[in-house]
Amino acid sequence: MNHNLLSRRQVAKMCAAMAAAGTLRAGPENPAILEAMKSVRAAIPKAESDPSRPVYHFHPPAYWNNDPNGTVWHKGWHHLFYQHNPYAAIWGHMHWGHARSRDLVNWEHLPIALWPSREKGEEHVFSGGAIAGPDGRPWLFYTSIGERPPEQWLALPEDDELIEWKKYPANPILTLQIHGTVQVNEWRDPFLFREAGSTYMVCGGNLQPSGGRAAVQLYEAAGPDLTRWKYRGPVFEYRDRDVYNIECPNLFRLGTKWVLLMSPQKPCEYFVGDLDLARAKFLPQTHGTLDPGRSYASNISFDNQGRCILWLWGRTGTNPDRGWNNVMTLPRILSIGTDGYLRQTPAPEFESLRRDAVDIPAMALKNQSVSMSHKISGDCLEFEAEFTADSATSMGLKVRSGPAGTAGLEIAFNPENGVLSAGDARASVSLGKAIRLRGFLDKRAVEVYANDGEAAIFTTTDAPPENTGLEVFATGGAARLLFLRSWTLKPAGFSLDRFR
Repeated sequence: MNHNLLSRRQVAKMCAAMAAAGTLRAGPENPAILEAMKSVRAAIPKAESDPSRPVYHFHPPAYWNNDPNGTVWHKGWHHLFYQHNPYAAIWGHMHWGHARSRDLVNWEHLPIALWPSREKGEEHVFSGGAIAGPDGRPWLFYTSIGERPPEQWLALPEDDELIEWKKYPANPILTLQIHGTVQVNEWRDPFLFREAGSTYMVCGGNLQPSGGRAAVQLYEAAGPDLTRWKYRGPVFEYRDRDVYNIECPNLFRLGTKWVLLMSPQKPCEYFVGDLDLARAKFLPQTHGTLDPGRSYASNISFDNQGRCILWLWGRTGTNPDRGWNNVMTLPRILSIGTDGYLRQTPAPEFESLRRDAVDIPAMALKNQSVSMSHKISGDCLEFEAEFTADSATSMGLKVRSGPAGTAGLEIAFNPENGVLSAGDARASVSLGKAIRLRGFLDKRAVEVYANDGEAAIFTTTDAPPENTGLEVFATGGAARLLFLRSWTLKPAGFSLDRFR
């Protein structure tokens, strides 16, 4: 840490004085924000110097990020808040970082929005959501963590640009006492929605009366000021007894159905069904894995086009010595297929990064791997391909392959069992002889989409800088590459002008 930074004791003392005077808010006059941002700025050169750092997946200016928080569209901007450690490239000291974008691709880093109020015993600002408050601006709800049971807190914007924030003076707005005699453990991650003129909140937790079952709790606002709430009960209880807790639950209407997303300490899952608010019960009809790869902790937003945008934390497992760790996956557009299951497709705005298109004609593959490196190579690529099997038991592509057949990350489809794999991640797709793939390579980060969003996988690959090749292959028999098209992708823009 930079030794010129204020000491934590100095910061806590200054924050306590400002809180007592009613002047503590985000911005340059807040010593907690001042300290955190100075630390991040000092780490930017190291993070930017790492050649393996993704260039078009969203990432903070430096250091650690995890869950997307409070994702919201407001006055022409997509706002992304996120769990952020401004002091190291490992988990800890949870703040809310903040950025905004006009197009989901190019981002403007904004000042850190939320900080732990140490003078009030708060050690971490955990995850949460956003919803329009009575003033028409987004309000932020989050879980406050300290040397006490978790509480749900509220933060309010000080301006229309959502740059400066203040915490609601009468926090907390919910405590565990709201449950009465019901015992809820591991209580966190509020997400809000509106339906039939009322505002609702869901939180994750572990419901003790049912034998310690992971559950989603439902609350209803008792008034338009969103500071008084009543407990409606567990809206959903998870049947897997091996799952102790549900994190980051998102419950929202999508078309004529309701969708529940959740992070159960393993790959994110989803349920599609109906919501009976009179009984306070979500009634699932279909169930699937959102992404079996290295993503976690979902959040959603709806933009001015009515699109439902899925945000996910992309875990890169980077060596903290590099000055950065993790990204967000590409924003994905959610829809429900005619079969009742979710579809995920990358935001089409990323097509603006394309350049140098290359088309590979159809070819037969007979238990072989064929290098395309004479025409397609690089560590920042988008590709589309379609394969059909004859007798092959596996077919697909390898990215970041090296000379003389040095293995890269294998993206493979098994037509015999309908399994799509990317590295060690496995997803199920429709059985059949053909597969359509769309992929994004961004240095270490890899995303794969199959059959127009039937499956999606975020994963990572480690390869030396010289490994920039691409191969197509079939094993166990014959297959045919029907087409392959690739583009080099230029870096997205990440502005630091407002990160002051």
